[in-house]
Amino acid sequence: MKTIDLRSDTITQPTDEMIDAIVLAHKAGRFGDDVIGEDEVVHELQEKTAKILGKESALLVTSGTQGNVISLLAQTSRGEEVVVENQSHTFLFEAGSMASLGGLFPKPVEGVRGYILPETLEKAISADDAHYAKTSMVVIENTHNYAGGTITTPQQVHALAEVAHDHGLKVHCDGARLFNAAVALDIKPKKLVEDVDSVQICCSKGLSAPVGSMIAGTEEFIHDAHRVRKRLGGGMRQAGIIAAPMIIALEKMVDRLKEDHQNAKQLYRDLIEIKGLTLEEPDTNIIFIDLRNFDIDTQGLSEELKKRGILVYGGYGTRTRFVLNRMVDSKDVQYVADMVKEILESS
Repeated sequence: MKTIDLRSDTITQPTDEMIDAIVLAHKAGRFGDDVIGEDEVVHELQEKTAKILGKESALLVTSGTQGNVISLLAQTSRGEEVVVENQSHTFLFEAGSMASLGGLFPKPVEGVRGYILPETLEKAISADDAHYAKTSMVVIENTHNYAGGTITTPQQVHALAEVAHDHGLKVHCDGARLFNAAVALDIKPKKLVEDVDSVQICCSKGLSAPVGSMIAGTEEFIHDAHRVRKRLGGGMRQAGIIAAPMIIALEKMVDRLKEDHQNAKQLYRDLIEIKGLTLEEPDTNIIFIDLRNFDIDTQGLSEELKKRGILVYGGYGTRTRFVLNRMVDSKDVQYVADMVKEILESS
């Protein structure tokens, strides 16, 4: 039986072309020591990323979490505060890195479908008073994972960034799934980050590269970020072995994200028919379901689905997610819907 893995789009396997790209770059002698700036493939990736995102410069980092914390540390000072949405990845799922590594104080605020309203930010900015930490940055997450893969539009980004910049704040975009937003809106990715000071993108989620993320912004920001990356042990040697598949991810894997979105819509249409199940129509490739009306929690659902060859995360109370990805097709989606219905109707 095929295992259908809906835990995350991080489970995607690299394509044959990605593996071939590593071999071809090696045979061409393009790998070098990236710590001293001599890996040609990394240079190509960084230049390509900067162009795609409409930024002056870009830098290879090991992961989305590392990219986010580097971006924060490079643009703030210890003791300052960072406004974050209260269910954002930077706040909940990055091991307190901004505080433990950067001495930064996260200031969580409630968003609307993951988006911090400009008026909410305005109220959250601390007064210029010795009793308060200085507010120095706001973080946007696009798409927003925990809100259900929701999209923040360019207009929303602009409105929030306008308030931030008027108050001297930097704006960072955690764009781990930025390309999902761009594909869903049918716009260029750079339109989503025109007004931000820094952005992080993951190539190892829906884009299917085996590892690696990128950060981008001004040349000055990347210069400072390079030093922070070194402090965190993020300097790598023949890093072209990572960069080669990432180039393929950016060139060949963006448009196919539409398939994940279509499969998410299909799964939603099937699941919404289950009486008592609470869920919202997905913007992109993530669906959260709420089991509050059933006598089974997400851990129980996870265990029952696993018996049927389907993997989802359990242990989150009444709410869990399904993340559509390249390893899951429309036939799998129908099977998943049928099994969820079978389990819930028997509970």
